[in-house]
Parts: sequence; structure tokens; C-alpha cells
Amino acid sequence: MGRPKIVWIDMTIAMRQSEVDAHFLEYFDIRDGSASDLLQSKLELEPGEALVFEFDYPDRPGLSLLRRTKQCYASVPILMLTAQHSEQLAVWAYRNRVIDYLVTPVTQADLVRCRQLLQSVQDADQRQSVRPIFDYESSIPIEVPSGQRARSIRVAAALHFVHANFRRVIRIAEVAKLCDMSLFHFSHEFAEIFSITFQEYLLRYRILEACKELRHPNIAVANVAYSVGFNDPSYFARVFRRYFGLSPSQFCEQIGQDDQKARLQEMIKKLELPALESMTARGRSEDRRQSDLQRRRVGAAAT
Repeated sequence: MGRPKIVWIDMTIAMRQSEVDAHFLEYFDIRDGSASDLLQSKLELEPGEALVFEFDYPDRPGLSLLRRTKQCYASVPILMLTAQHSEQLAVWAYRNRVIDYLVTPVTQADLVRCRQLLQSVQDADQRQSVRPIFDYESSIPIEVPSGQRARSIRVAAALHFVHANFRRVIRIAEVAKLCDMSLFHFSHEFAEIFSITFQEYLLRYRILEACKELRHPNIAVANVAYSVGFNDPSYFARVFRRYFGLSPSQFCEQIGQDDQKARLQEMIKKLELPALESMTARGRSEDRRQSDLQRRRVGAAAT
């Protein structure tokens, strides 16, 4: 039996990790696909091919494209490969009928399992007739950024770092280093892009997470303050009142009067958290694409 065939859709916003492709080449026959072809419904798939959507920092436009692709190519297996992982993202992926969800760096055991899974699907397709597929659409998690804008590629990692580490002390110097910038350059770049400082973004995000925790009945406000990264519950209460004009306790009393999801969306809007605009693979340089193609040819020839 031949190796499974996959079409690779590059949705990353930063430079791809070249070793990922090399590992996949050991188990799959890979050809490049285009996000623009998917958007225009022009992607031509050969019988038995699967799709791989590779993300580093998933955003709403990218996930929406994956979902629309599954609706258009309902019988085509779709793999989702991501560097930024969360439980909510994994649940969303499987609810939208992603056949496998892989987090980089991908282990050899995961690649073997994925290959066996795709081969099983191909065997089943050859033995059975086409059957109707239940159409189900799951909402993208509200924590996923609205998109990415070209000039914010270097600071995108900072936002995702906050999302994953807001409960602990975060020093701006470590975030600047993560983005490969000096402290001054990072602070200036972040403020210019989002019109707020990094410290203000961190503060607003912690307040948003506090809103989620305050939904739960009989929860102590002080515990919420400590949980989202505030060392002083009194300071937390003052910041909360600054944004919403009411105390955390008053917020708890009112939250039960509204639909919780709608309320959280209202909180996000009120906090004015910056959302990155759409950024796809189309802005990459041609020399990088040629380098990728050459590396894949060499890898395929060696197998």
C-alpha cells in the first residue's frame, strides 16, 4: 500500500519550522496547496488526498477557512497542525470534523498513528458508497484572536504568551526577548500597533479572565484576583470598577441576569482588547517557497 497523499495548506504567520515537513515526508506524499485557491473554491484534489492545515498562531479567518473547506469538501479528511494549543481549540477542531489534531513538535508516534488513520479512511472509502454527512457548526472559541495584521507578526507571540501565562508574574523584558526585540523596540512597536501599552493589554486581559471566573456562584472575589495574576485584591477591585463602573461583587450579582456568552462578548468589546487583522501565507517571499519545494524534492528522493 502506498503512502497517504496530503495537500499542505500553510496558514502560519511566522516562519515555518522546516523540520516539521521533513518528518512528514517520511510518512506521506506531500504537495503544496493554496489558501487563495480554497477561498475561491479552485483547489483541485486527487482521489484519496487529504488536507493539512498548518497553523502556528490560529486566528478566526484561518479557522473559518478550515471550517468552510470541510463544508465544501465534506468527504476529504482534514488534519490540523498547530503550535499554539489549547483545550478549547482542540475541542473546536474535533467538533468541526477534523480527523486528527496535531501539536508541534509532532512525535513519531503521532505521525505513525496519523498515517494509519488516513490509510484506514482510504480503505473504507473504497469499500463503501457515499452517505450523507450531518452538517454541524461549532463556534470558534472567543479567546482566538480576530486575525493577524502584517506588521504585527513579530508581536503576535507576545499576545499568545499573555493568553497562556497571565496567571503568573509577566515581565515585559522576557516578552520582548521572546519577540526577538529590545525592550525599547518592543514597547514602541506594541504601542504603535495597538494604541495601548503592553502593560495595559495585560491588565485588560486579566480583567477579562476575571469576568469568566466571576460567573461561578459563591466564588470569592479575592480568590479570583489572585487567580488572574493580581497580588492585591483591593487593587483588582479598583481596576475592575475603572472599566465597568461597578465592583466585582456587583458584577457577580448582575451576571445571572444575562446570557453568559453574550455578556462575555460585551465585556470584550468594552475592554477594547486589540484584535489582529487577517494575515495569510500570501505575503511570503518567493525565495522561501522555492527553498521549501527544493527541500521537499530532496527529502522525497531520499525515501
